[in-house]
Amino acid sequence: MNNQAYQKAPIKLFNVLLLFLLMLFLVNCSHRKGGDSARSGEMTLAVDRQLGDIASSQIETFTRYYPDAVIKLQSSGSDKTMKHLLDRNVRAALISGKPEAVEDSLFATMHRPLRLEPVARDAIVCIVNRTNPLNKLSLKELKSIFSGKESSGVTPLVTADDYRLQSVFAAAAGIDKKEIRAGGCSSENELINRVSSDHKAIGLLFRSSLDGALKAGNGQKDIRIIPLAKEADGSLPSEPTQQNIFEGRYPLVTTVYYVYYAGDALAAGFGSWLSTTGQKAFEKSSLAPYRAFERTIILK
Repeated sequence: MNNQAYQKAPIKLFNVLLLFLLMLFLVNCSHRKGGDSARSGEMTLAVDRQLGDIASSQIETFTRYYPDAVIKLQSSGSDKTMKHLLDRNVRAALISGKPEAVEDSLFATMHRPLRLEPVARDAIVCIVNRTNPLNKLSLKELKSIFSGKESSGVTPLVTADDYRLQSVFAAAAGIDKKEIRAGGCSSENELINRVSSDHKAIGLLFRSSLDGALKAGNGQKDIRIIPLAKEADGSLPSEPTQQNIFEGRYPLVTTVYYVYYAGDALAAGFGSWLSTTGQKAFEKSSLAPYRAFERTIILK
């Protein structure tokens, strides 16, 4: 009898271990399933380089409210942002302007449906050296300068890898992106430095890029922004202020889109944040919010 009990002991021990492992597996599965929600889980967000600061601020506030969410940031030139999403290296992206037709085609070919949420507004600004005599420009004049038809000795400049800026400008000016004739700078800082040292240089960059550089103390005393008019005759030029960008009075406004895969819970949750509560943070940044942030006034 004692011998039989001794023989059954390993079997009982095995059953106990098996039950323990099964319970551990179920707990882990439950944790993973529960961790992937609109307010919890882990993901990486790709952003166009100039949007890095505001994206970091939005992530910090979102994760303060929802500590079970972990969102990492991956910043790059706009020529790589959507590629990171296509390759599944990230689960969402923040970009200045709509995806290109070729990008939409690639995602459609891969059968990966995307969601696009407009969350903010940015603008393309034109900067010159402080000694430059220009005091305003129209879109038609900018088109002539950046398509090589202007022969007054000016030096047009863009950032070489910011092809989304080039696309937005080309669409607004009514030209093909391939028609742009401008010197390519390796970064926004190089562009600003070249304008700072050349009174004939004219540079195009996003306002968010310029504000980030000025905040870091780059070129603030040596450059100025040129007001732009929609038409050469009759229309008043506008400064790229947040109010003018929000109301559409400034002629080179673009929409900032949050892009993510349909059905991704955490990506959708963060997108919902950007479209609602996050509008207040955009309002306090170099961008303009996409919609007016609602405020509640309590009368006593």
